[in-house]
Amino acid sequence: MYILTLILKELLIQNYFEKGGFMNNLQAKEEIRFIKEMIEKTKRDTAESWIFFFIWGVVIILAIIGNYVLVFIEKTSWIWLNWIVFMGIGVMYAMFYGIRMQKLQGIKTYAQTAVGYLCFACGMAFLLVGFIFPILNVYSYGVITLLISVIAGILVFVIGGIYEWSLLKWCGIIWWLGALGMILVHWHYRALLFIPLIIVGYLVPGFVLRSEYRKRIIENES
Repeated sequence: MYILTLILKELLIQNYFEKGGFMNNLQAKEEIRFIKEMIEKTKRDTAESWIFFFIWGVVIILAIIGNYVLVFIEKTSWIWLNWIVFMGIGVMYAMFYGIRMQKLQGIKTYAQTAVGYLCFACGMAFLLVGFIFPILNVYSYGVITLLISVIAGILVFVIGGIYEWSLLKWCGIIWWLGALGMILVHWHYRALLFIPLIIVGYLVPGFVLRSEYRKRIIENES
């Protein structure tokens, strides 16, 4: 949020000099009102994004449970289908809700644009390290969880930096520590460590944002 404020202030200063260094009180008030509106819009849109943390947290936990159920019933050949189905559900829902949010929100802020590119880049990285590279035998399946944790840490840490939210920064660090911890665990059980990591790194921030979102709805209605 601090970064957004600096950017908007810079635009205000630029606009000031473009007008020959002259700005009357009415123009100044209008510019300040615009800055406040953009900051509030970013806060509101950030709070509304709780659903993405929640849906991905739930989908991945269900996929992990499905993974171990298939191992238990000795249907390991279906594991790839299990992950493709659950990840497909997550992608479809995220795309549907993302398009819906964009239509309702209208103009995107700089922070939203940056987070959008970040999520796309990390999504492609998840696809490569989780599916493509293992299929091509670039590395063993036991490495997948380590790489996914590192990328997830980058994703939430950078989002926390863009929105100046310390909780997400700490969640990113927890993901990286979890990746280190997985090295000490047999690769058959590494995916189980994902469940507490997802709860802390995805679901907890999601519920915090949901609480903030509901609070802002109540404030707007009052």
